[in-house]
Amino acid sequence: MGKKSLLLTYILWLFVGWLGLHHFYLGRDLHAFIWWSTFGGMFGLGWFRDLWRVPDYVDDANEEASYIDNFKQKVKRGTPQFNISRFVGQMLVGYFYGFLIRIAIPEHYPIWTTGLVVPFGVAVGVYLVGNVGRETGDFKTPLFVCYASNVVMAWLIQQEPGIMYIALFGAMTFQNYRKFRIERPAKRGICKRFFMICLGGCMVTGLWVSFLYHNASVVTEDGETIKLRDAVNHFFNSPLWKEFKDVLWQLYREGQKQGWENMYDDFVKAFDPTGEQNALKVLNLTQSATQEEIKKRYKKLAREWHPDKYRGDKETAQSRFMEIQEAYEILSTIKAKRASKNQKKRDDYNKKFNQR
Repeated sequence: MGKKSLLLTYILWLFVGWLGLHHFYLGRDLHAFIWWSTFGGMFGLGWFRDLWRVPDYVDDANEEASYIDNFKQKVKRGTPQFNISRFVGQMLVGYFYGFLIRIAIPEHYPIWTTGLVVPFGVAVGVYLVGNVGRETGDFKTPLFVCYASNVVMAWLIQQEPGIMYIALFGAMTFQNYRKFRIERPAKRGICKRFFMICLGGCMVTGLWVSFLYHNASVVTEDGETIKLRDAVNHFFNSPLWKEFKDVLWQLYREGQKQGWENMYDDFVKAFDPTGEQNALKVLNLTQSATQEEIKKRYKKLAREWHPDKYRGDKETAQSRFMEIQEAYEILSTIKAKRASKNQKKRDDYNKKFNQR
């Protein structure tokens, strides 16, 4: 394996650092997975810290003589010194994994399932961070402490204990079982490395999917809480989605007939960024309507929906009246701009023609 480039590592850190690809490039697969699964090392904190840590990581990957000599001196002193960054990282990542498992458990499951799996997730987070780089540690003992602390605290406070406390006890226990990783793990092929990260990624993704499907909810403007899966299902059955789907299908057919060169312009136009299509729909007019026709239709609808003259619900009339006014203003402005633009083109053409 060739020497790792400091410049390339910083480029990867800058553009895809939150995915941990700079760590994957350096062969720090565990580090890369933690960064990916926690959105850049706990929402970007780890990614930012890498700004000044990258040179050490590169020296480690290249096994530079100065780095190795310094590492040997640390080994001679015995066990690794306490590192506040690693300790806090163990707590935060342990908490994150435990919390992710907690919210992924369907709400209708019995409460004992939380105590069964959450401490395991916390212990995994503590263990993974503790085994990054040149340090390693035990998994079984912190795992036991996470479960024990969960049981003891639940018995003492008579309710579900906080995940951060479990992570704290797990991280503290891990400190007593740390040691240096003298020999680096055997190098594996790129396919196997990628497969292992994808396997872990599938597990994390599965937890997020479980949360979104079983527990995630949205609150309507009326204060009603609706499950996200039901809201999504209602959206795909809504007139808005059906209309948008029809527009996409129409764009696809137009692209097949006339070519795909103008597909982007047609796609942007379909979103009606100027509001023209909606305004035409409000006034029940076509694209070819003149300014005189627009004004005539506006006056007719304005009289019909004026709140002072409408005999039905006044709030509905007010809303409809404002919608009609807005549609008229939008179409009038667009027509005026187009007329001005066309007039300018004619003037430019006449000017060039007279110069000949």
